[in-house]
Amino acid sequence: MVKFHLVNFETIDPKKQEQIKQYIDQKIQYFNELFKRYPTDVTFEFKFQKKSSGWKIDAIVEMQSSTLFFEESGKDIKKVLSTIFNKMKNQVKKQKAIERKDYEYKRAKYRKKKLTQKMFELLIEYHDKGDKEQFNNLLKDVYDDLQLDLKENFMAKGKSQEEAEKISRELMEKIKEEVYQTFTAKKEQREEFLDSISDISHYYEENY
Repeated sequence: MVKFHLVNFETIDPKKQEQIKQYIDQKIQYFNELFKRYPTDVTFEFKFQKKSSGWKIDAIVEMQSSTLFFEESGKDIKKVLSTIFNKMKNQVKKQKAIERKDYEYKRAKYRKKKLTQKMFELLIEYHDKGDKEQFNNLLKDVYDDLQLDLKENFMAKGKSQEEAEKISRELMEKIKEEVYQTFTAKKEQREEFLDSISDISHYYEENY
């Protein structure tokens, strides 16, 4: 959700305030759509300063991982705002993409950490004994976290909670089957097996 604050807005000619406010509302709609599935609120702040040469506007965008700063000056307040919004559009999209990549990296890294060496050794033991039930039960926590990741990822891409839940459940059935087969080929090689879990889930996500 996008929130915005106007600082020193009262310094603008009262006859023009409503027009300027409507213009800002119109421009903010783009960012409302951009941050529709964003995990936190995003705050936009505009500070207006009347100068002898015209107007100076300082703007701040507070995102999840960083704060972006913008400033612009000019005689026409609407043109100044237009320039700032154009700068915002480019920089905010770039920062959002950076955050997305960072999230995906951390998510893959987190998945790998869920399976400890001890758990991996137990998986080998259960596998060699042919105890499929114990093997699957031990992986349940890992699968639950992975399904939650998938669900959140699909919601971030615009799916509703119900749609994301249904898709993630369907994909997990395919992932579980392939991961079990992969374990058979890669047992005794924990890191390669963990890499394969991430690769398999990514493949099904991208090819759904």
